[in-house]
Amino acid sequence: MRKFKRVIHKQFGGVGNFFAMIILVSITVIFINTYVLSKRNLSDNPSDKNFRIRDQIYNQNQTDEYPTLQQQTKWPSVADAGCEIDEKCSYDSIPYKVISGIGTEQYPIICFNNKLLVHKNIKDLKIGRGSNIVVVDGKTYDVKFIETFDTYLEENFFLRTLRLKLNDGDILILASFDEMVYALREASLSLLENYGSQVIKKVKYRDSFVMIGQKGLARGKAIEMHQSKGKREFGSAAHISGCAQFPLGRITPLSFPNMEVNKAGKIVVSKTVENCGLFQTCKENEFAVHVYTGKDNNDEPKICVDGKYVISKGINDAGRGLNIVVVSNGKEIIRTGHFDTWKDDSTNLEIFLENLEDNVIIIAVTFDEASLKLSQHSKTLFFDLGSATIQNLKYRDVWALVGQKGIKELSLSMNLEFLVKGVPIRPDPLPYRNDKRREFCSRYDGYGDFCTGTNLDKNLVAIPLINKTLEDNPIYLTPILIIAGISHNSLRMCLETLLMQPGINVENVIVAVDEKFTEPLALIDLFGFRGEKTSNSSTYIEHYEKSLKRVWEIHSNKDKIIVIEEDLILSPDFLYTLALLSETFRKDETIGAIQMWNPNSYDIINGSIELIYRVDQFYGLGYLLRRSFYEKNMKDSFKDCCSKRVWEKWTFSDTSSSSFLMPDVSRVFRRPIDGNRINTKHVETLFNRRRRTCLNPFPPLSNIDILRKDKYDAQLTKSVNSATLIKSSEGCETINNNVYNLIQSQNTSNTFKYVYHQESLNDVASLLPILSCFELFPYEPLGLYHGILRFNSNQYHFYLVGSKSPHYANV
Repeated sequence: MRKFKRVIHKQFGGVGNFFAMIILVSITVIFINTYVLSKRNLSDNPSDKNFRIRDQIYNQNQTDEYPTLQQQTKWPSVADAGCEIDEKCSYDSIPYKVISGIGTEQYPIICFNNKLLVHKNIKDLKIGRGSNIVVVDGKTYDVKFIETFDTYLEENFFLRTLRLKLNDGDILILASFDEMVYALREASLSLLENYGSQVIKKVKYRDSFVMIGQKGLARGKAIEMHQSKGKREFGSAAHISGCAQFPLGRITPLSFPNMEVNKAGKIVVSKTVENCGLFQTCKENEFAVHVYTGKDNNDEPKICVDGKYVISKGINDAGRGLNIVVVSNGKEIIRTGHFDTWKDDSTNLEIFLENLEDNVIIIAVTFDEASLKLSQHSKTLFFDLGSATIQNLKYRDVWALVGQKGIKELSLSMNLEFLVKGVPIRPDPLPYRNDKRREFCSRYDGYGDFCTGTNLDKNLVAIPLINKTLEDNPIYLTPILIIAGISHNSLRMCLETLLMQPGINVENVIVAVDEKFTEPLALIDLFGFRGEKTSNSSTYIEHYEKSLKRVWEIHSNKDKIIVIEEDLILSPDFLYTLALLSETFRKDETIGAIQMWNPNSYDIINGSIELIYRVDQFYGLGYLLRRSFYEKNMKDSFKDCCSKRVWEKWTFSDTSSSSFLMPDVSRVFRRPIDGNRINTKHVETLFNRRRRTCLNPFPPLSNIDILRKDKYDAQLTKSVNSATLIKSSEGCETINNNVYNLIQSQNTSNTFKYVYHQESLNDVASLLPILSCFELFPYEPLGLYHGILRFNSNQYHFYLVGSKSPHYANV
């Protein structure tokens, strides 16, 4: 004790000084711990609200595996341009900055440890749509590789990289660009969760996403950020930056399904059957093969090669999915493989197929279910091995293949006799993938079967002109204006039926869209047509007027245009019928338009697809319009003539010199209208009653030669004169029994007329009660020409003739 006191006196000058020094040191330690170290561990970065940084460092029991940064090489203290962050990192943390791309113009940026690793200005660095990644060694913090994967198109190589090229604990830095999740399936999404991501399954089409994770990291421990695009074209930039300490959490080694492959020397033979049970004897350079898929999941797959069954229940890992045997040219079985593509992804299968030796023969058979996780890349590899039908494999289909590595492209008549005796193989082509249509359908909803199933990859191409005699017909050079409304799916159906018109020239088609709608422009572009914006309109009619003016301006040298209104579906002969009538239209300038919709074309009337009439009234919807008629009657007086929808009657100032052509059976179908309109009963009877539209793509037109005015009027007078007179004048709710009986009793006639009384040419009061007798539109006579309503019903011709009609006066 005395010795201890002497030391204290010698070093501190007394016991009091010694205790004072202890107190001072204690206060200093407490101050440093409370006010310095704690503040160093707090982040002032405002972006911390948007992403999760690990809660603590799980390096107990991992000290040897993950050395501290003090044991690593020195890192650059000055950040590269663009890598600056607000936070000052401690000696045991690494600065990072990751920013996703925005749209297709702003590229992603990745910085790690003050180094700019991904930037559009870095020479020879590829940045692309999808997932742009940097992989850093989890022990040395050296960059292992930088890569981009177009995960909009496919996930195979991205998935394979994450599974096989990274070691447990390696650091994954990922930034999206444009669109990254469209092709990512459950296997890839779940694997990213094993890199620590918590939000990856919430990322949708064209959202923005960035993350820093590690292979084997628990879900939720990654540093990540997700920005939803909402109703915008693209999500805003996802941005993370700060200081990170690695590992971000406990690293759990990941395990994946082993490749169930048996090589020569380890291949078990379940039984031997001479010639695999085949009756015929194989030649010297051939060998027998028997393949059996099993009749259900309780059965077993079988493959016999040269008398040896090497695939069967419990033999060589055979089971659900794909079972494969590889045979050398010398008939030696060199490898078997089993891949459960119902349960596991196709990575192991792809590697197995990619590493086949040249010229080996492959024998494959499915069992139970093999399609669920069979990747497109695997199907392509089987196609290259000679498969003709792998592209068509669906849920629990059965499929077998005998193919060969390096087989040449098969012709339609090629017979693989050296593989399977006497079985001709007609290969299916590799499936067409319509990425543009897929992209559209992933962005927009409400397009029904257009965006489902096999329709998703159907190519949208114009149909060439089949009837070569019409190659020089001017209709196929005539501009086509589609006046789009608010129903985008109706527009889609209209565009589909237009594209299916033989001879359609997509360059002639203009689709007018109100500028406040952007979605239709993407749809129009998908079909290859031209979208034309019009200024904001408060009504469809206002938009209609602007669209007509615009198309005449664009095609100032054209004397006619085809106009198609909203909600229309075109018959397959829409353009064909106009082409047949084009010469009559050219020669007879009294025809102001050819309208392709007939208001009386009801299913119960069952009109004739061969007949075309002249009418005084214009019903629009889909029509060929003459420029001279437009300029005289519509251009400067649109609000006077055409302020209502066309079925509510457009009235032109001077129609004495013009009339219109109209088919007996409509060539356009107007989709049914809901009841939220004025005069609902009138409109619903007009459109919602069952109607008839021509479905014949090439109908004969029997009266083209008499449609010009002089001939038509003369023929009409003659027909009215010779028609059998119907004397009944009773009104009726349905077909009048007297009329029906009269028609049935007239064995010598199929043409009838009914004369109604008129005080003047425009008086139709006596005609109104008769309309229901023939199931015509009941509220007003539609389709009159000089006081005569003409129609065909069930092969009978009818003329409802006004007493003041000039054609009746001539009789």
